[in-house]
Amino acid sequence: MSVRSLDKTEKHEYLLKNWMTHDALWYGETAAAFGMKEASPMNLRVCRKLGQIEFSRFLKLTGAQKPTNIAEVRAVAEAGMELLVPPFMEWAIEWTDDGRMITRVDDCFAHRGMTKFGVLEEYECGIFERIEGWLDAMELDYTRTPDLSRCLKYRGKECVVTHQFTFNE
Repeated sequence: MSVRSLDKTEKHEYLLKNWMTHDALWYGETAAAFGMKEASPMNLRVCRKLGQIEFSRFLKLTGAQKPTNIAEVRAVAEAGMELLVPPFMEWAIEWTDDGRMITRVDDCFAHRGMTKFGVLEEYECGIFERIEGWLDAMELDYTRTPDLSRCLKYRGKECVVTHQFTFNE
């Protein structure tokens, strides 16, 4: 019997898909056991903490320092996302000179999953909680718009989220 060896990209995607499957299964079990009213806030807290931990580890691994301007935020964030964001995530980020990161999510795996499970109406987006955990790990001062207390796509809006950074000069 022969077994084909996986290249690094295949291994990376394989591990990310398994992690995402674990996340979806955990969320589903939590929602089934406690209801969405309990599961959603728990998910938000877990996503934020996961983002802080995984990005702190990334910063330590790469020796990256706290960014002091939008160009440095972009460089560190893009390097981290290359490792932490699955290739099947369909999104784009625009970086502006006035210190904004504008994220547009076109086809969202969380939206698809929550729709499939029939709980989209009660779902609160954990994706941006995770991203904000990354920003917290970088010790950045930022604000986010719009309100994400319910999925933007569920509300009939485009999923476009802006983070405005403030840097001490």
